[in-house]
Amino acid sequence: MTISKICAGLTLVLQLAIAGHVAAQTSSAPPVQDVSTALLTWVKHLNNDVEKYYKPEKGADLSQHLGGLKDDLQVYMKTRKKLSDSLFRNNIKPGKKDPDQLEDLKTKMSAVMGHMRDVSDLVSNDLRKEGDKLNEEMYEALYGQQPRYLSFLEAFLDGVEVTKKDLAVDGSVHYQRLEECIGVIASLKDKIDRKTKK
Repeated sequence: MTISKICAGLTLVLQLAIAGHVAAQTSSAPPVQDVSTALLTWVKHLNNDVEKYYKPEKGADLSQHLGGLKDDLQVYMKTRKKLSDSLFRNNIKPGKKDPDQLEDLKTKMSAVMGHMRDVSDLVSNDLRKEGDKLNEEMYEALYGQQPRYLSFLEAFLDGVEVTKKDLAVDGSVHYQRLEECIGVIASLKDKIDRKTKK
């Protein structure tokens, strides 16, 4: 057997070992589907395209639903922050389920999704499709057959092994995006209110 064949064989074995290691790491990671980026993108589109879909006769309803969306998103965000801070303060280890807190987060996100649907019904077709698609993804993550989570925090509360680092990064990034979403929604609501009063 030549040296080149031995090297080729060793390279193949090494590649398989690395692939196996990566697959093992990937399979042990919780199935988290972060929708906060898509949510932020959608509310920015709502804000930027207001001139295209605003109709005076729908202004009051749109403002009301945007207010509900903003308020419920704020409640969800604050609940997440409080839970996350508590986990770190009390140094709670992963692997212990907390079904009540997990259900509370799901309920609060369901309220957000309800307002998203209400807003989607009052905007353009493109934005409605974008909002409906996002809503379906969120619903599947919360209530679908396959175990999936909207964040590492939800996975942690369901007893999944989540590292403190993932939890910390997840909490920080989610909080920033949700806070930005709330700011954009508030700005959009102000625009709608000004237009409706004219």
